[in-house]
Amino acid sequence: SAQNGCVFQNPDTSLLKVVLGDAESAGSIITDQDSMDENDQYHFYSTMYRETLTMTQHPGSGKNQISIFKVEYSEKADHGYRKLSIDTFTTEKGIKLGVNKRQLIEKLGNCYVAKDSTAGYIELYYRLESPNDSKTMILQRSNMPIYYASYKLWNDRLEKFEFGFEYP
Repeated sequence: SAQNGCVFQNPDTSLLKVVLGDAESAGSIITDQDSMDENDQYHFYSTMYRETLTMTQHPGSGKNQISIFKVEYSEKADHGYRKLSIDTFTTEKGIKLGVNKRQLIEKLGNCYVAKDSTAGYIELYYRLESPNDSKTMILQRSNMPIYYASYKLWNDRLEKFEFGFEYP
């Protein structure tokens, strides 16, 4: 857990208005033409194919109940994912690829662990465990024990992030 009994209170819980664990909101993106891959994941591109969004549905969850969002810059290969008419995949807190560490901490607070910090690279890792979700009640509402969020920055620019529920 984070330093000095620090409790992470401010989790990001949605992306493109799709809320973690909320099937109805996911229906705004996932259509009948979309299917999960063998890892229980849906994949989408942004308008210019620059970004890739991966949405994971944990085994045993209901249809369209998304447990993890991951956003990263697309690799060179075209995987044939469906393109959404969205330029930038942005969370409810305004977090998106390209923001810097200061902007992240402004939105999420200081209750992170710095992992794998090397020259030019750092991962900020946040974690929320029951019963500490006093503010958002996200864990209680979703009946999940652990929320985590990982933000990977190279040269102070967010290059990849994911957040959601650990598989129980």
